[in-house]
Amino acid sequence: MFSSKMKKLIFGASIALQAMCSSAYAAANIKIGVAANFSNTLNAIISSFQNYYNGSGYTFTVTVDSTTNLKNAIIAGGTTGPYDLFLSADFAAPQALYTSYNSFVVGSPFPYAIGSLELYSGPVNTVNISAGLPSPLTTDFVIADPTKAPYGLAASQVLASSPWNITTIPSGHVFTRPNINSTYSAVQAGTYAYGFVAKSAICQYTGGSEHYISGTYHHEYLYNDASHPYNQIKQYGIEIALTRTTDQNTELTNFVNFLTGVGTSLGTAKIQQYCYILP
Repeated sequence: MFSSKMKKLIFGASIALQAMCSSAYAAANIKIGVAANFSNTLNAIISSFQNYYNGSGYTFTVTVDSTTNLKNAIIAGGTTGPYDLFLSADFAAPQALYTSYNSFVVGSPFPYAIGSLELYSGPVNTVNISAGLPSPLTTDFVIADPTKAPYGLAASQVLASSPWNITTIPSGHVFTRPNINSTYSAVQAGTYAYGFVAKSAICQYTGGSEHYISGTYHHEYLYNDASHPYNQIKQYGIEIALTRTTDQNTELTNFVNFLTGVGTSLGTAKIQQYCYILP
């Protein structure tokens, strides 16, 4: 039987060990600012990453917002800013940081996914838009804010083409939401009959084919369609120059490699599962 003194020693050692583990766990956390379209995919990648590095203590703090809001938060925070890694929905935002705020970043922008634009009608207020956006417009619909979200900008470029020729947004039947996730939510809830969303929100690639949400309609707009072109949605990331521990730097390096397919294809497989194209 343990003596009282021995019990105290064991208890004290247990508390110290817990404190050490807790400290190591906290030290290996990295913060990611991610464009709204990629948030579900990122969560799936993080889960796969943590399983791959089982027992490492790697953890994440994820902030989801529009690309412009994330970029502005990085500029405001500088080298003590809110993220270790910025996953943008375009090339322009990380490139702007690299060009104009070079001391805030580490290295140059790197590509991680290419997205697609879909017109989508959800399960509540369902309209068959499988042939594409109607003309003339008679129904209110929604896009992401073109001034903040690259997917919203792409949608505005489609709307500027014939036969709609819409150059002022919001106007008429066109309404906006702050980012592409809130746009999807508004359509999914039936607030709007349809809207332009990220393909990744409604598509899963499994078993060699694409699968979409049952009871809904969609129409994919391709960036290189001469009738309704938009800037290809090439998504880039960039590392932010925060002060990090050795463990955090190791985690960040390992995660970027995992995301971009260096050493293993598990991360890129998740990107493809959500119907993105690999860069």
